[in-house]
Parts: sequence; structure tokens; C-alpha cells
Amino acid sequence: MTLAELRALTKTLAKWLAATISLLFVFSRFVPIGGLGRYDIVDDSWIQMLHFAFAKGLQFGRDIVFTFGPWGFLYGGYNPATYSISVIVWAVLAAVFWWAAWRVVAHFFKNPLVCWLWMMAVIGLASISPFLNMDVRLTAWPLLLLLLHFSVEERPFTTIQAMLVISLGLLSLIKHSMFTIAVVTVLIIAADNVFRQRRFPWIVLAFAGGLFFFWVLAGQGLTRFGLYLRGASEIVSGYTEAMMWQQPTDKADVVRFWEVAAALCALVGYVVCKRHRFFGLLPLLGFAFIVFAAFKYGYVRHDGHEVAATNLLLFAALLWLPAAWCTIWQRSRWLVPAVLLPLIFAAPLASLSLKRYANSGLFSVLAQQLRVQNLFAPAKTFREFLEDRQNSFRAYNTYAGGFRAGTFPNLDIDDNGSADVYPLSHTLALPLGLTCRPRPIFQSYSVYTPRLAEMNAAHLRGDRAADHILFDVWTIDGRFASQDDSLSWPELLTRYDIKRVAGQYILMEKSVTPRQYKLTPISETVARFDEGIEIPSMSGGPIWVRIDIRRSFWGKSVAMLYRPAGVSLSVSTRSGRAYSGRLLSAVARTGFLLSPVIENRQSFFALASTNWQHELAHLEVTSARITTDGGRGVASQYKSPPVRVRFYRLDFPRQDLAQTH
Repeated sequence: MTLAELRALTKTLAKWLAATISLLFVFSRFVPIGGLGRYDIVDDSWIQMLHFAFAKGLQFGRDIVFTFGPWGFLYGGYNPATYSISVIVWAVLAAVFWWAAWRVVAHFFKNPLVCWLWMMAVIGLASISPFLNMDVRLTAWPLLLLLLHFSVEERPFTTIQAMLVISLGLLSLIKHSMFTIAVVTVLIIAADNVFRQRRFPWIVLAFAGGLFFFWVLAGQGLTRFGLYLRGASEIVSGYTEAMMWQQPTDKADVVRFWEVAAALCALVGYVVCKRHRFFGLLPLLGFAFIVFAAFKYGYVRHDGHEVAATNLLLFAALLWLPAAWCTIWQRSRWLVPAVLLPLIFAAPLASLSLKRYANSGLFSVLAQQLRVQNLFAPAKTFREFLEDRQNSFRAYNTYAGGFRAGTFPNLDIDDNGSADVYPLSHTLALPLGLTCRPRPIFQSYSVYTPRLAEMNAAHLRGDRAADHILFDVWTIDGRFASQDDSLSWPELLTRYDIKRVAGQYILMEKSVTPRQYKLTPISETVARFDEGIEIPSMSGGPIWVRIDIRRSFWGKSVAMLYRPAGVSLSVSTRSGRAYSGRLLSAVARTGFLLSPVIENRQSFFALASTNWQHELAHLEVTSARITTDGGRGVASQYKSPPVRVRFYRLDFPRQDLAQTH
């Protein structure tokens, strides 16, 4: 063997070794480990509901309306009924991801060590998912697709692109935001097929075929896909105002994000426009849309979501590095340092976010991924699961039993039947013998538009309503609790009988003969921001209010590009106590119970009783005030004056609860 042949053989072996190690690494990072991990009560609710929905074949758009789709259980969490499917699906997705990434790096770099280092870094960044957040991993698919089509593959539609597009159909049914990004990406490539390549856009058919194949595979009715899109779009439409959250460092963090994003978009734009000239605007547009979606995701609700946004910038900078390096090296070598600038800027930004919210630096997180126990954990867990499935189910049931005992202690229900839990519908927490039958929007804090509120209220009026309701009063983000599922409260008070208080919940059972409620108009007034509003007396019944707050054109633009100014409602009670909380304008237009203030399950229990006026007299609201978080200057985002406030009296038959405990 000659020296040249030995070098060639060594290079080939090194290339195969690099490919094999990176493939094993992506399996170790993408395949779920399983195990009975606990999250906070809000996350536990929706995680387990998504697993339950898939296992029971609940129909999305009818039975479940959420920001996640029928394959949403792949986002995280553990249930032995879905664990095998999660492992198989993620193993296939990991192989597709690896294939596409290796195709990219092998196209631009011939050195096996460089290819291996790049692959390990890309896989590691795509695997950072603190707080059960894998949006970077999901967004890697459209980013890889854009990079492959516009910078690597010369043919209009290749096998690896087809695999990416079909799997993108599956990812679109995990989370609705991914569906939007996927559609934009597919349409941009289709436009390039038609106008530049003069070819039929097969990518559209492949995406649609993959989308509907996985929709049906999840047990969903083919004709219900439109209903699912309408429901998910409704939740997305109200998300910004309802779920926005501020940080003292908002301005500085947003500026830093867009400084890095601008540098990254400039680099991508240079690469694609050098290669495709005018048609390079298409991939730049798609890339900019993905960056904007990451910004909205990370900074509308500015908390741990920021980690995903900043990590996506770092991931994208590394992903486009090979194409940018080769393009500039061949054309303008003096610009080579500019290739590294987005990467250099994005790395400390991502590390800062991780330290702030996860108390861990970027490089320490990446180093932990290479620990032996982490590398082999998925394979070990899955092998144990296959060897003793019965033990896995027993361990899960034991865990569920402990969770149930801590949530509903000493709760005995005579018949089995179905049940739902307010404000968060649980599947694990329900006592044995009860079947979970959730309302469509199964987390009350997500009921933040008129249509969503009516969907849940209509569910209670229909035949699919649960036989038993376990009810508690609390909310998130400092809202008024009566805003969440506001239209369902009168239905619960008239279609269910309160039986007793069971631990931290009120136990309610469906009435044999539903009662009727009526909203009687009392008065109407026009108010300004930061101006006192007199509230009618509740001597004749509780006061229901509808507050019509409309945004100006400027306010709508701000909400679309970032987030609107928050609105707050402050009230004073007859006892002199003051309450203040966020006011969601869409819910305010729908209407909610204003007086008396229902602050907990005890006051809701009293509201349903015949002695309600005596027990809740100290919670009667006498005056209110509507303000904006940013003061009078920010009020320009709303059409005020006028703010029209309409008062109604809520009349319904009461229950004698004197002997109920």
C-alpha cells in the first residue's frame, strides 16, 4: 500500500468514525429517556393531557383545543402507554436530522475532524431544552431545509429534502407554531421551484401528504383538520395579550437579541444573494420569519422562553457557518472574520440566558451532554422498559396513586362516571373509577378570547359534559380569577349541584334538572383610563360586567410586532379592601363576574348558597379603576375614551348549602 493510499484509507476511516459517533450522539440526545419526572402543576397538567389524548384517541379541534396538536406528547413528559411510540418516532427523526446535517457539513468541509466538531456542536445546541422546551430542535428542520435547498442541493427536490419535508409534517402536528413556520418555509421553496427552477413544486405535495398521513395515523378524523386549525389559531390569536410577561431588563434584552439577529440575517443574506442574486431574497425572507417567530416566542412572555430564542440564534449561526465560510473564502477572503461575528455575538447571549434562567452556563450544559450516564441513558431506559413493561406500568400507577392521594385526599364518589378539574384539568390526579373527560380548552387560564370561552361553556351545556366537577379558584400572572373560563361560571352554578368541599376542591355533580340563569342589563357608562368607576349595588344579585376596550391602529401594530401595553383593573370593596389585577381586553368584552370578588373556592362556595349576601357582603365592589401599565403615554395604544362599561345582574337559583361541608 502506497503512502497516498494509506492516507486515503485513513481519511475514509476517520470520516466513517466521525459519522458514526455523531449518529450515536444524536440518538442519545433526541430519544426520550422516560422516567417519572415532575414539573410544576401547570406543566404537569398539559403534559399528561397530551399523552392521555393520544392514548385515548381524543379529537383535536373538538375534544381538545390547545397550542399543541395530536402528536404534542412527543414534546416531553412520560406515560408508559405512549413511551414506545415516542422512542421509535424520535429515533427516526434523529436519523433524518443527522442525515441532513451531515449532508450539509460534508458538502462544504472535507476534513473529518472539522465535520465531527461541527456535528457535535449542532446536535448539542439542538438538544438544549430547559423547562421542557424543545422549540430549537423543532425549528432545526425548516432551517436545515432552507440551507439544503438554497446552498447545498442543486436539484429541485432530493431524497433528503423529501425526508425533511415529510417529517416536517409530523413536527407541525406537535406544536401549532411549527405548522406556521413549516408552511412559510414550504411555500418559499415552492416559489423558488416555480420561478427560478421552472419545475413543479413537489415539496407542497410531500408536505401535505406527510401532514395528513400523520394526522390520520394519530387517530384523527380527516374532516376535522380544519376544525383543529381554527381552534389552534384562536388560541394563538389571543396569546400575546393574555400570556405576555415583562422583565425589568426588557429593553436591553430585546436590543441585544436584534443586534445579533441583524448580524446573522446580514450574513445569511450575503451568502444566498451571492449564489442566487435576486432569488436569494426568498431564503432570506424565510430565515427572517423564523428569527421573528423566535423573538415573539422568547420575549412576549419574557421568562425562561428567552433561552430558546437566544439558543436558536446561536444554533442558526453555527448551522450557516459552513456555507458562509466557503462562500466568502472563494470570493472575498478579507471578509472571513465577519463569518465568525454572529457566532461570537450569539454565544455569550445564549450563555447569559441560560445562567439567568437555568443557573448554568452554555459550555457546562454542553459538557454534561457528553457524560457517560447521559449518553447511554435513553438506551438503558428503553431496554428496561421492553424487558419488563408490566413493571413500568406498575411503577407509573404507583406514582399516579401518590399524586392522586396528595391532590384529592379522602375523596369518595358513589358512582364512577366522568370528571373534569378546574382550573387545570388533570388526568393523573383523578380518583380511581373516574374517567377524565376534559373540556376543550382544558386549562382555564388559556380561555382568553370570546370564542374559546363560548366553546367551554357550550361543552357544559352539551351531552359530553363531565358527571363530576372538581373546582378550585386560582389563576396565573396576577389576573382576576373570575376572568378565566368566565362564561362557564354561570353554567357551573346552574347545571351542577355542589356536594361538599373535598380537600382543596369543591365537589360538584351534574344536576338531574338544570337550573336557568339570566343576565339582566342594569346600566352603562363611559370611562377613561385612570378614572374612577362607580359600581352598582349587588343587593339584587351579583354584578356581571362587560368592558369594551379597543386598541388603536398603533396599538394593534405594537401587539403584532412585539406586545401591547398591559391593562389593569383595580377595585375597592365595601370592607375597604383593595384588589388589583391584569385585565384581558378580549375577556373583558366577553364579560365576567365583578362583584362580589371571588378570591378563592370558599367565596365561590358562598356565591352558590342561599346565604350568599351575608357571607360575601365584605367582598362587594363599590368602585373600580382601569389603568395601563405604562401610564397615560401608553394609553395611546387604545381607543380611549371611550371605554364602554356595561353592568348586568346575574340571577340564578341558589342552593341550600348549610349542611354541606
